[in-house]
Amino acid sequence: MVLPQIQMAAVVLAGAASAYTDWKTGFIYDWITYPLIAFGIIVSLYTQEWLGLVMGGAIYGVGVLVYRTGKMGGGDIKLLAGIALVQPFYEGTIFPLTVLLLGVLFASIFFGFWYVGKFLRMKPRIDWKSNQKRKALGYAALAMILLGYISTSGVYGIELMALFALALSSGILYYFFEDEIKTKIFLKHVKVGELEEDEVVAVEHVSSEDKAKFGKHIPTLAGPEDAIKFTHMGIHTIPVYRNLPKFAPFIFLGILGTYFFTEGVSGLFPLM
Repeated sequence: MVLPQIQMAAVVLAGAASAYTDWKTGFIYDWITYPLIAFGIIVSLYTQEWLGLVMGGAIYGVGVLVYRTGKMGGGDIKLLAGIALVQPFYEGTIFPLTVLLLGVLFASIFFGFWYVGKFLRMKPRIDWKSNQKRKALGYAALAMILLGYISTSGVYGIELMALFALALSSGILYYFFEDEIKTKIFLKHVKVGELEEDEVVAVEHVSSEDKAKFGKHIPTLAGPEDAIKFTHMGIHTIPVYRNLPKFAPFIFLGILGTYFFTEGVSGLFPLM
C-alpha cells in the first residue's frame, strides 16, 4: 500500500522544512504546519484512525498551555500536532511521543554543553552558593539513582542508556548555571516598539516600578500588538529573552531516529 510511504514522506518533509526555517529565522511557518495538519485529518478520517485525531487534539491542547508559559513556540506545537495526526503509530510505537522524547534528549545534550561552554568562556562571576545550584546537585543525585534503576531493569539497550545518561548530565549541567546563562546570553532590554512576535518576557528582570504598573498580571509573552498597551501604561522598555534555543531541528532528529532506528527506540512508548 502506498499510503504509509506517503505518510512517512509528509512527516519527514515537514520536519526538514521546519528544522531549516526555525534554525535560519527562528520561525516555523504556517505554510508548513497547516498543510500537515490538514493532511493528517484527511488520513485519520480515511483510515478511521480515531486515536490519531484524539492524540493530535490532545497534543495541541497541552501544547497551547505550554506555549503560554513561553517554554515552547507555537510552531513547534503545531508541528507536533500535525505529526500526531499523520503518523500516530509506527512499528508498534506511539510515534509523536517517541519523536518528542528523542528530540528533548538530543536538544538537552547539544544545548546543555553548547551554552554552558559558551557561558564559561565569558569567564563570568558565578554565585556558587545559590539555591539553584543546590537544587541541581539534588537533581544530579536523583538522576544517578534513576539511571541505576533503569539500567538494572534491562528494558533499554546500551545505546538508549547512553543517550539518557548524556541528556541528564547535560541538562543538569545547564540547570546548574541556568540563571547566569539566561542573564548573560539571552537577556535583552528592548523598547516596546521593537518587540517581535512571541517575545518571552523575562518576568524576574522586570523593574519593581514596572511591576507595579502591570499589577498582578505580568505577561509571559509579548509581541508588537502589545506595544501601544505598554506605552499607555507608561512602560517604555521591557526585558525579554531573545535568540532562545531552536527546537524544530531536534524534532526532525527525533523523526529520523524513530523511523530509521525503530528497533532501538521501540521500548520508549510501546503500544500495549
